[in-house]
Amino acid sequence: MKLIAVLLLVGMLAASAKGRSQTITYSAKNAKIAQVFKAIETQTGYTVFANKDLLKGVKPVSVSARQMQLAEFLNAILADQPIGYEIHNKTIFIKSKPASQIIVSRPVTTVVAEPPPLELSGVVLSEDGSPLAGATVMIKGGRTSVITTAEGRFSINADAGQVLVISYIGHQSQEVTVDGKNLNLSVRLKKQATEIEQVVVTALGITRKSKALTYNVQEVKSEEINRVKDANFINSLNGKVAGVTINSSAGGIAGSSRVVMRGSKSLFGNNNALYVVDGIPLPSLTTTQPNDIFTGSGVSGDGISNINPDDIASVSVLTGPAAAALYGSAAANGVILVTTRKGEKGKLNLSVSNTTNFFSPFVLPRFQNTYGSDEGNFYSWGPKLDKPTDYDPADFFQTGVNVMNSISLSTGTDKNQTYFSAASTNAKGIIMNNKLNRYNFSIRNTASLLEDRLNLDLSLMYITLQEQNMLSQGQYFNPLVPVYLFPRGDDIEKYKIYERYNPSRNFKTQFWPFGDMGFQMQNPYWITQRDMFNNDKERYLMSAGLKYTLNDWINLTGRVKYDRNTTIAEKRFYASTAGLFASDAGAYHHNSMGTKQLYTDVLVNINKNLGRDYVLSANVGASLIDDQFDQDSYGGNLQSVPNLFTFSNVNNTQATATQTGYHDQTQSVFASAQLSYRNRIFVDATGRNDWSSALVNTNAKSIFYPSVGVSGIVSDLLNMHSRAVSFIKVRGSYSEVGNAPQRFVTIATYPIIGGFPVTSSYLPASGLQPERTKSFEAGFNIRFLRNKINLDVTAYRSVTYNQLFNPTLAPSTGYSSFYVNAGEVSNKGIEATLGVNHNIGPVLWNSNVVFTLNRNRINKLLTSNTNHITGQTVTVDSLSVGGTGSYMMALVKGGQMGDIYVNTLVVDEHGFIDVGLQTQTVTADPNTYIKAGNANPRYNLGFRNGFSYKNFNLDFLVSARIGGVGVSVTQAIMDRFGVSEASALARDNGGVIVNGQKIPAQPYYEVTGGGVAGVGSMYVYSATNVRLAEASLSYTIPAHVFHNKIKGITASVVGRNLFMFYNKSPFDPELTANTGTYYQGIDYFMQPSLRSIGFSVKFQF
Repeated sequence: MKLIAVLLLVGMLAASAKGRSQTITYSAKNAKIAQVFKAIETQTGYTVFANKDLLKGVKPVSVSARQMQLAEFLNAILADQPIGYEIHNKTIFIKSKPASQIIVSRPVTTVVAEPPPLELSGVVLSEDGSPLAGATVMIKGGRTSVITTAEGRFSINADAGQVLVISYIGHQSQEVTVDGKNLNLSVRLKKQATEIEQVVVTALGITRKSKALTYNVQEVKSEEINRVKDANFINSLNGKVAGVTINSSAGGIAGSSRVVMRGSKSLFGNNNALYVVDGIPLPSLTTTQPNDIFTGSGVSGDGISNINPDDIASVSVLTGPAAAALYGSAAANGVILVTTRKGEKGKLNLSVSNTTNFFSPFVLPRFQNTYGSDEGNFYSWGPKLDKPTDYDPADFFQTGVNVMNSISLSTGTDKNQTYFSAASTNAKGIIMNNKLNRYNFSIRNTASLLEDRLNLDLSLMYITLQEQNMLSQGQYFNPLVPVYLFPRGDDIEKYKIYERYNPSRNFKTQFWPFGDMGFQMQNPYWITQRDMFNNDKERYLMSAGLKYTLNDWINLTGRVKYDRNTTIAEKRFYASTAGLFASDAGAYHHNSMGTKQLYTDVLVNINKNLGRDYVLSANVGASLIDDQFDQDSYGGNLQSVPNLFTFSNVNNTQATATQTGYHDQTQSVFASAQLSYRNRIFVDATGRNDWSSALVNTNAKSIFYPSVGVSGIVSDLLNMHSRAVSFIKVRGSYSEVGNAPQRFVTIATYPIIGGFPVTSSYLPASGLQPERTKSFEAGFNIRFLRNKINLDVTAYRSVTYNQLFNPTLAPSTGYSSFYVNAGEVSNKGIEATLGVNHNIGPVLWNSNVVFTLNRNRINKLLTSNTNHITGQTVTVDSLSVGGTGSYMMALVKGGQMGDIYVNTLVVDEHGFIDVGLQTQTVTADPNTYIKAGNANPRYNLGFRNGFSYKNFNLDFLVSARIGGVGVSVTQAIMDRFGVSEASALARDNGGVIVNGQKIPAQPYYEVTGGGVAGVGSMYVYSATNVRLAEASLSYTIPAHVFHNKIKGITASVVGRNLFMFYNKSPFDPELTANTGTYYQGIDYFMQPSLRSIGFSVKFQF
């Protein structure tokens, strides 16, 4: 670590401050073309790809250029040469050139201009009217140049009569003469005829042309992620990527996210996507999720939520297994690949930003305030009030605030570049005493050594995070239960003084005269102030990479990354907390967790022309992932001294001490190859073999994952170019990926409980096979009207089999259970993206629609499996995977993952609800469950629009979830306590209508909302919703206002979850208390989702 820190410090000290632009200063006589290419790479940071055979006929170059733009320089040195070029993103591709294009070369010189007196400003646009960020505007023959902003704006000083040269990679340069009259310019650049397709980052961080991909990869730029910034950047992807369903945790600010791509596949394993940063997989760092009616307090964010959004350059989403096959079993559910920022050659670039958001509840249940409660009664079934009570549970919530500050610095020379950032996130939630403080530090240094043959990349991230009283749902330690159910005839103000002096104990104790009401209720203000859940996290991510170029078509890369995360979770329950949780003196629990991951790989990268028509791109490598986890916890009720939270004060006779951990390792080899023909037909093949420690003692010693794919540019093959249709591509791929079985199942384990080992164990599994997913996808991409309209559609089908079941065994066998491969789940669907870029008069408009459809089916579960050791035969056609009593998620053959079943009321022989003749009420049938629907949406839609006019930008996102259902136990219990709007309306109407007749409201709701979870069938709601998910309005103050001393200031008004166009549910259907596979579509006093409105300011120097 010390060595890395020293190298990073040396890198920063070595960085100097030169002007950043796409320009070249170079003079030489009879220089070899390879030397000139090296100079281009060192001065610009671009990479030149050239076949050595192609350069044999190239003559030496004599050139003298000063601050010449890159495209003009290349045109000059290659004018009389047999080769040409194509440029995109920081890559220059050298190719052969027809003889008709070869002209006589001439020397290149430049003239330095004097400072001009005129101040010019303007905007640089593409053909379709979209702004070009990063375009170069320079004075012809001079050294003065500027770079356009994100909105394509620029300002520059020039003399009348001088010529401005405006250029942008992939576009034809344009010259504009300064006439001294028109000082506000608008320039449109035409695309070059030789423009190549977009370059995206794919598996292992490999950069590929998008036109060459045989599978679907979607890229989201940092501007799109940070426009309406979220503490967890994953939430900023929602509605912007096809084929992905994203649900935010109810845990609040910086909570976890549930990310499922192309449907759930594993019945009992993980279904969340893999996160990869700069080509290297991250440990999941998932936390325990609530899966019952009790838990949900003290939840925590996952690992990816720690990342600073301002450090992100782009995010590539690999939804299909074919795209992620090189990552092996960890990528069976798709990959979110994050590329972070790094330093760039040029003068010091400094960015300082602030984003401040204010939060309020987005969707709340509907309460009543017209009926009171009887004296001493917690239920609000009293008489109608003469005057509505002022009590509103919404008043319990405070205005949440999240302040995110960030500073980033980029600088570098030809040989050395450095990036540094620091950020803080300081937030308080909408529930009192819920706080979050996160601090991120990042430094990255890249350097070129040994005449640019060796490239070094060092990075370090440090994150420290403190979370307090995060809450998602449940009965325990949830202030929303007493707040929502509080009797409308009482005064909440007197309970805000949540503790009072207790003379018998000589200190203050909790004031709450109502008891727990069967729901472990406490004073809500006591819960927020005296039942404390604190998580302190610290994380280091250190990486180093070396790339050695052997020659112009092969290089060797080696990378290593160390990721260490430590978490200390403490619970402090003060004296007089409910007796279920603490003694009279209180309770203290301390939990320490540590995760360490070491990743290393080595790759050989090949890019070689095979004659004039074929190009081979290949990667061969090996990797190792070593994961270690350790957990130590100790805690229990306090012994004698109230509120002294130390181990020495814990009652040892009642304390619980645990130690657990694991050590996993996966060793892998992998290879990929692509053969392209005339840049029109591309054939892919990949293979990976994993040796996983989880496979010890099984018949399968390793797992092999193959994939193949093909794509073709139909518009080039059939010469179909026209104004209406400018590009057509078709593609298809097949892949297999898999999951190793869970750790430890191949050996018998005997846990120690209470100091004594458990004497029975499961039967060790020796014949297991890895869970496997076979997937096929096909798609097309069509661009219309000269790329103004872009349509990308993918259809896919996958089958996952060899699922891991754990059925119980009869005690007579001597084992508690056994593991067996069985079951099959299929997913099929469509993901589509439609993009439009068009001008509406002077307004630049860009729009994007994403569509997701997935159909899941459980084809098989466990059918007549006979264990060969015990002889017992087991069949599983249905299986409950958890619930609340009134709600249950179940796996049923022929059904879908995510199916929800609910209990019902008793019905008569005709199917009508049975109403007692004497009691005039209904009866619950707790043992009869019916299917209510599925928690997953049938379709997802995202509709994003952006409008740009001069220095103003307006962007908004409308997202829609169509289909699916959810169950609200919150509504059921509110009805039972008489605090819901529905219960008041029923009383106003003289009763509840059942079978067309009115029956008394209170007895009815005492049944439908009875117990701890009510009758689920009466509280099923459609999860369909349409919302204004994001909106921002920004204005950029151009640099010339500050005499070019500041590059620009952008001020924005931003918002998230601003408005529901349609929602029939009493809770936000996009919210989830559990970010795992099950316990979805259920509301048990969930913390409401957050509406945010705020502002952001960004300074660029």
